[in-house]
Amino acid sequence: MRIRIGLPGALLVLALVLSGCGGNDSAGATKATPSASAGGKSEGACKLLTPAELGAKFGTAFGDGVPTHQETGADLCVWTSTNASPAKTFSITVLRQDSLDGALKSSGQTVAQLFEQTKAAYPKSVSVNLGDQAYASPSEVQVLDGDTWYSFSAFLGTGSGAIDILKDLAARVVG
Repeated sequence: MRIRIGLPGALLVLALVLSGCGGNDSAGATKATPSASAGGKSEGACKLLTPAELGAKFGTAFGDGVPTHQETGADLCVWTSTNASPAKTFSITVLRQDSLDGALKSSGQTVAQLFEQTKAAYPKSVSVNLGDQAYASPSEVQVLDGDTWYSFSAFLGTGSGAIDILKDLAARVVG
């Protein structure tokens, strides 16, 4: 269940592949670029924020992020709260133009095109002043900054205020 809840942005990128392409403390947080490591995993996305930063924002303790490298070329990190119910999850998905892989790469898709296609799926999204383009939907903030697409998403159990927290965390990462 943790993976299903924490991966809406990554699943959306995967859906685009299948449907449209084939046929650190807060004061020291800086913009980082994830890079793949041995075994197909990427820890770069997990270095964008710390469990302490997430805990301070969401009001609960978080464990270390779990990194994965997606077949699309995206890097994903999922953090889960360590407290009792209700469980809270937060994830960052990072897709860079130079890391596009598989059907996305062979089809000639760009990160900007994928971002626009995804944005079109959320007609009630609200614009956010981050990066080159950004928008918020009910549990996600999507940011296009240059050739990099960041997807911030959270499932907070019974909590509220997710979008404001996601905007703040996105501003720390993207600047």
